Amino acid sequence: MAKLWKAKETTVKIADALSSVSDSALLDAQSFSDDSTITAILKNVTIVEPEGAIDKEDFLGVDTNGFQNAELSEKPFDVAKISGTLVMPAQAKFDGTNKSLEFYAYGSGTQVPSGSATHTRWQAGDGSRTACAILVNLVSGSSYEVSILLNNAYITKLGDRKIGGPDGHWEQDFEAVCLPRDYYVEMKGTSS
Repeated sequence: MAKLWKAKETTVKIADALSSVSDSALLDAQSFSDDSTITAILKNVTIVEPEGAIDKEDFLGVDTNGFQNAELSEKPFDVAKISGTLVMPAQAKFDGTNKSLEFYAYGSGTQVPSGSATHTRWQAGDGSRTACAILVNLVSGSSYEVSILLNNAYITKLGDRKIGGPDGHWEQDFEAVCLPRDYYVEMKGTSS
């Protein structure tokens, strides 16, 4: 019987971009600092893998079978994307060590008020956006595991903050992208 993944078997971590992704360690064992990692509570997660389009180019004449002369032209792969809805944790501590999506979307922010710095204030578009690493890890016992890493990813959208129903929780949509060279998929327990 095929393995069907459940949401409860999934964890998502968002941290500073990795300087390199080592082949000597699994993706979920890379250098994610617990102090600066967001262990995200997400729902509605979608990962769009890089798309590598191939176009048909037609040329004059026909081949020996009477078909139009044509070749397939491989195009560069597009960016990888992740989107989802982040459940906003009330106990979050934004002190520069523990980070938030705002840190990655808008930069390090400003510590306010001056002198006591009890809060952090962010503004979009100030040119200090920070790259991050987003690890999606699916684990079922010790037999099956899928890890997906978007490294050097940029938060492109922090969506509406909203309450998920009359007695619900606050949540916020987000999107991030990375280049194909920074997108990794790793599987254990697959059959050929």
